[in-house]
Amino acid sequence: MIAGNDDQYRLSRDSQCRHIAMLRSAISTIEARLVAPTADTLTMAERRACRKAKAVKGYATQTERFQKQRRAQHLRAELAGAERDWVAGRVHVVEGGKHLASKRHHLEAAGLTAQQWRQQWAAARWRICANGSRDEPFGNLTITVTPDGKVSIRLPKPLERLANAPRGRFVLAGAAAFSHRGDQWAERITSGNSIQYKISRRPGRGGVYLTGSWAIPPLPYWAGQAGRGPGNDLFTAGTVVGVDLNDGHIAARRLDEYGNPVGAARRINFDLRGSTGRRDAQVRHAITQLLRYTGRHGITTIAVEDLNFADARATGRETMGRGARGSRFRKTVVGIPTAVFRNRLAGMAPAAGIELWAVNPAYSSIWGGQHWQHPFVNVTRHQAAATVIGRRAQGFSARRRKGVTPKRPEDRPVRATNQTAPNSPTATGNRHETGIRGTTSRAPNSTRKRLSGRVTVTPATANNGRLQL
Repeated sequence: MIAGNDDQYRLSRDSQCRHIAMLRSAISTIEARLVAPTADTLTMAERRACRKAKAVKGYATQTERFQKQRRAQHLRAELAGAERDWVAGRVHVVEGGKHLASKRHHLEAAGLTAQQWRQQWAAARWRICANGSRDEPFGNLTITVTPDGKVSIRLPKPLERLANAPRGRFVLAGAAAFSHRGDQWAERITSGNSIQYKISRRPGRGGVYLTGSWAIPPLPYWAGQAGRGPGNDLFTAGTVVGVDLNDGHIAARRLDEYGNPVGAARRINFDLRGSTGRRDAQVRHAITQLLRYTGRHGITTIAVEDLNFADARATGRETMGRGARGSRFRKTVVGIPTAVFRNRLAGMAPAAGIELWAVNPAYSSIWGGQHWQHPFVNVTRHQAAATVIGRRAQGFSARRRKGVTPKRPEDRPVRATNQTAPNSPTATGNRHETGIRGTTSRAPNSTRKRLSGRVTVTPATANNGRLQL
């Protein structure tokens, strides 16, 4: 239990350190733009000179600059408080959750009564968590679960008078049964590995729930690669599934061993609205569909982008546009669950026997839209970006070689439809006949305009007006 509390304290300190770094980054970005003159005070020549020199861009108006000064003052005050807590070693942790605690002051908006909130609050704060060790019996000495489901808890010294078993232990009357990964759990506790247990309650339900969890230590990315070490580039061989993570969906594309797309592209949707548990469940459900899609086609490798939007979230107001358009773009960036997706996929992929590769995300959407979207039918820009991600994992370039892009059906030189052949007295057929002309067409780049005063000429009908029966 002490180790569990230490882990919670360490996690809070890490979050506090990241928060301080984000505040400092936001303040430095705002101060750099406050030094530059506003755009409404510059002439056109001065604006062109600033763009040519690639100087820091100031704010558009004096009013916006004044509001940014107020925001900088607020961020400095928040940073000073966070730094005082950091020096003192003080963290702010709400047992039961800050979100649930704030609902107590807004019961009507939350749709809860005082009694319902009290039940949720009591259930959220009622928990017993203990970390295990590989040297302890069955992987955990504080909360021990035998292979037949017998659960016993080691009581602290002040509560040893309540023990019903030797050595200050309390044996629960009910037996534990793990329906999910029960065989892996039994193998782990009988092979000298550690395991963490948590006993909790749920509001509106009777009894208690036992949760067991463990972590597999990660291996260096060069492990098992002959002649490879830190800093070397590694590439996968064989087929791969490229994955592009976006706001609200995952775009997937299958590639063969030569880096060419195979089959139809796949789109997996998810909805991140609602509580934290629901958002996490949506991400896990999307990853499960991705793993099943990969395994169904006999592929054992998934390639994803190595994304991190921490800096963008800290300075997004200053670097991602302004107004309604900038707000929508920032909302899109925030809506991409990069950290949750990466951590969940890294834990679920090895359990399914699938390797995970992370590649450089630079210009994947641009190259994908230019080289891997238009030659194919019903392929979006995100699915084309997934093609580039998969090719990078295989060691191929993102761009296509010249001369290998097939011509579109409407660009191929074919004979005009409904026209007579050299020795045929009748028409050759209609344009929907296979092999004559493609059935898909694209809109022209510009609107056709008729010249003023131009005379309209009605062309003569084919075959002297005779109809084909």
